[in-house]
Amino acid sequence: MAVDKNQSVLRVKLFGLLREAVGINEVTLILADECITVEGLKRDLLVCYPVLASLNVPFVVAVNRKVADNTAKITSCDEVALLPFVSGG
Repeated sequence: MAVDKNQSVLRVKLFGLLREAVGINEVTLILADECITVEGLKRDLLVCYPVLASLNVPFVVAVNRKVADNTAKITSCDEVALLPFVSGG
């Protein structure tokens, strides 16, 4: 992927079933703006990686090791991870 020096690249780590479905540990997205919301990130990821949508597995987005709500802003400097919900007992 060729990236213009003015573009921001966001790396997103995948865990569990999400990683298995996509087949890689980390995906990259080129941000149209300097930041994106968690909601926008989810939307873009489901378009770029439709296998995630077909899994129908709920997941949360962690930004800098804290679960973030849909309105949280993300920049290319942030550490971002997708974590599937885990049940147990």
